[in-house]
Amino acid sequence: MTAGMIAARIDIDVFLEAIPTVLADVICGIKMFNFSVNAAKMKKLLLTMEEDWKIYASGPENKILNEYAHFGRKVTIYYTGALYGTLAPLVLVPITPLILDVIAPMNESYPKHLMFQQIEFLVDADKYFFPLFIHNYMGTVAFLTIIIAIDTMLMVYIQHGCAKFAILGLCLERIATNADQNIDRHTSEFDDIDYREIVKCIVIHNRAIEFANLIEEANHLSFLIVIGINIIMMTTSALVAVFKLAMNETEIAGRFAFFTLGEICHIFYSSWQGELILKHSESIFYFVYQANWNNTSTRSQKLMVPLLLRSAIPCRITAGKMFEMSLKSFSMIVKTSFSYLTVFASMRV
Repeated sequence: MTAGMIAARIDIDVFLEAIPTVLADVICGIKMFNFSVNAAKMKKLLLTMEEDWKIYASGPENKILNEYAHFGRKVTIYYTGALYGTLAPLVLVPITPLILDVIAPMNESYPKHLMFQQIEFLVDADKYFFPLFIHNYMGTVAFLTIIIAIDTMLMVYIQHGCAKFAILGLCLERIATNADQNIDRHTSEFDDIDYREIVKCIVIHNRAIEFANLIEEANHLSFLIVIGINIIMMTTSALVAVFKLAMNETEIAGRFAFFTLGEICHIFYSSWQGELILKHSESIFYFVYQANWNNTSTRSQKLMVPLLLRSAIPCRITAGKMFEMSLKSFSMIVKTSFSYLTVFASMRV
């Protein structure tokens, strides 16, 4: 496919049509490479998750872990359906003539189309139609499945990280909850109880931060490259859809419009994960502020100061440590892509 794109470089239309599909393969390779290079970090994340499930085997903490795990499962199912759904036009168009030849045959066979008809395969496409047809289907489904598998695994990590911050919020709410105006909590008995509770909160906070930072360290370079490629893919696929629509080639325009929609879903999914970990880590500042620290001893209150200061710095998932992955960055990426689309479309006119 890449060789075909290079061979078609003299035809700008064919070259533009080939770019998104080739770059999708590149993204798949980058994600696989990143997962392999950072295999030790990925394993450490899984081991941490296993340890947390053992620590919080029961009680409200276990309920929180289950809630976030179930939510993550639901999101991954929706995401998988969305990406496979955007693949539907690419899949249905080539197979439709083959089905019609069986259920509604004519004197002549229906025109056959490959999934990526616009790409020069450097072989006789008519002679080797079925091998190319099978190659197109298997390759496309395999590449997309790899992308989905890695992205959904990242969602599992993110949801567990959010759950750790939610458990910390629960622990902060428990501090001096049985406070009574008639009880002096500045005695040694209550002092020890409150002190141990706050120490426990600090330990949980540190572990949650370490978990979130490990996710960031394992993925920030991959995000930077993938986001850059996605901007190119989104611009070129939308550009092809606009050009083909202007030429009344609605079939190809529709396919590339769905392709663009899939890219938007992919970027949104990645950005939203960063937003989730950002908001959950930010919420700890408010949990600390609203805790019943004023009903604890002076010794215990002193521990709240570093916890409050550290929670003012939220955890972030970034792209190359240059900009954070969030819904704000998602809107910026889409805006940038469509700005390029407007410029290139006007140049074509």
